[in-house]
Amino acid sequence: MRITAVAMTKGGVGKTTTAVNLSHGLARRGQRVLLVDADTQGQCAKALGVAAEVTLTEVLLGEANILDAVTRARDQLDLLASDHHLTRAALAIARRETAGHLALAEALAPVADRYDHVIIDASPGVDAIAVNVLGCANDVIAPVALTPAALAGVFDFVRHVERVGKHNCDLRLRYVLPTFLDLRAHQSTDALQQLRENFAELVCRPIRINVDLAAAFGWRQTIFEHAPSSRGAEDYEAFVTQFAAGVPVSA
Repeated sequence: MRITAVAMTKGGVGKTTTAVNLSHGLARRGQRVLLVDADTQGQCAKALGVAAEVTLTEVLLGEANILDAVTRARDQLDLLASDHHLTRAALAIARRETAGHLALAEALAPVADRYDHVIIDASPGVDAIAVNVLGCANDVIAPVALTPAALAGVFDFVRHVERVGKHNCDLRLRYVLPTFLDLRAHQSTDALQQLRENFAELVCRPIRINVDLAAAFGWRQTIFEHAPSSRGAEDYEAFVTQFAAGVPVSA
């Protein structure tokens, strides 16, 4: 089971869009996928049109078994949903005297043989849940919106990953995924060039601005369902291919 965190300390960079479409893209290729929503906004369930009665909160607090909390979202794709109550679990984890950073890893252990991939949509920031996400992950996908504000936060995030990596020797920042690319705007293309200069082979082919990606959320569909011929579907299909191959491919 490969565990991948889609994470960035800054919000609004396309984390949930990436987590949802990557998960469905892998499932469409026959992979067994568990999408874990570790964000208090609970957007993954909304994006997939799933209603979950039991969430990650109950699992982390020991009030429910993970097998009872998983909901089928699509063929080959299950969801462990979240909501605003996750803050309660974050507080409880922070108060644990020992091994608080392993709470999520412990929760996922019973399903280790049921999935090929676990994709975790991490919350922005560095609270106890966000640390837990990186604490159990093998790989990190860092979506970076191609704006000066988002670019400035990347280096802080890299240092954060390095700090957590001292406790999780398997953790690697493996993919830097540029999002919201606008080829008409110099600011956007300049930001992409800066990413490539700083992160070289980690930088993946960018996700272009595409209204269909936002519209898909409103229809509670992935981009592959809502607009399979769109630029958004083309870009995310390319990223799924890169991810499945195990190496970033820039373009």
